[in-house]
Amino acid sequence: MSRELPNRAPPMGRRLWIAAVLAPALAVLPGDASSQTADPAETLGGTWRLAGSRAEAEATVDAAVDRAVDAMSYFVRAIARPRLREGTSIDDRIELLFEPEGRLRVRFSGRDGRSEYVTTLGRTESRVRADGSRIRVTQRLHEDGSLEQVFQTDGGTRWYVYRPTSSGALTLDVTTDSDRMPEAMRFRLSYRR
Repeated sequence: MSRELPNRAPPMGRRLWIAAVLAPALAVLPGDASSQTADPAETLGGTWRLAGSRAEAEATVDAAVDRAVDAMSYFVRAIARPRLREGTSIDDRIELLFEPEGRLRVRFSGRDGRSEYVTTLGRTESRVRADGSRIRVTQRLHEDGSLEQVFQTDGGTRWYVYRPTSSGALTLDVTTDSDRMPEAMRFRLSYRR
């Protein structure tokens, strides 16, 4: 035999206290639209072009590769350096297109051609790349207004973090890591609309 409990609300003073205590905590829950200070389609969306020269960007990537392989043994460096460099593209143009139903389309255009990923924000989805290899892609927005992309393969993981700046630019922080790397490779590029 089940017994129903009376449906009683807490006294008014207690309800106000609960609301006052919980409101700040609820305001910063991940994914809560009220925690976003600006519309990501406005701050991140659109076409971004590499700021500065391609030669400067290549020098930045080369320096990051050198730092990462310096932590490796002498014999591994000769193999790792060209692999890391060849596997790291510099995109002249990046398009971030926010679509209905929480999907984000990203187009990368550079000297190596063009690639595109479309996924639902916050969900990991598997894709097949142009070379036939599989990749797991996750794209998610963070409360600070940044966008994170995670590209995972059996060989390692690459993270892209896009951050809009107050001057209207976009910084792209790239991290590449693998079980075979004693130290992750990190570099930053800047883009402008």
